[in-house]
Amino acid sequence: MDTKGRILEAALELYNMQGIRTITTRHIAAHLNMSPGNLHYHFKHTDDIIRALYERLAVAFDLELVQLQQSVTVDMDAILDLSARSFQLVYQYRFIFLHFVEIVWRIPGIGKDYQALTKRRTREFTRIFERLIENGTFRTDLPPSIWPALVKQLFIVADFWLSNNELTGRLHEKKARAAYQKTFYMMFLPFLAAPEKISRAAV
Repeated sequence: MDTKGRILEAALELYNMQGIRTITTRHIAAHLNMSPGNLHYHFKHTDDIIRALYERLAVAFDLELVQLQQSVTVDMDAILDLSARSFQLVYQYRFIFLHFVEIVWRIPGIGKDYQALTKRRTREFTRIFERLIENGTFRTDLPPSIWPALVKQLFIVADFWLSNNELTGRLHEKKARAAYQKTFYMMFLPFLAAPEKISRAAV
């Protein structure tokens, strides 16, 4: 791994453990036994590191969604597989989700990127939902306006589930993943053409 990658990995570890308020570039450099000057050659400010980690996360999510879009079969098992992989990314970059509003206030460019991303994801998920309607997974008696609303709900759950868990259940990784998937599935339940056919990951 190159120096830039090592810095990002160290920062991710420290941010996940201690949050973004206390960790500075000096802390990250010390964690790597690196001089602050060497770190600043790659990243001038802490916010530059946070921005780089956010961009890396966004790319990873893009790859997961492309994989789903290119699948021959799109059904609830595929959706739940996506939710499992998505949770792994959420947990891997959990400091972003636990501090997201603060990060957007601190780094407005991330907020602008997120707004554009939300619009793109709405279009992408709407096309996925159209496939689920066509193959009989989703109901056909619902108005098209309902699908953007479902996408918004998915964003709310994906982006803020960890915060809710931190305030309530405080489940750790394995149990948290199971609870996250169940929440994800239950959001889809009203839209299924045959909800009595419980998916393998629904319970």
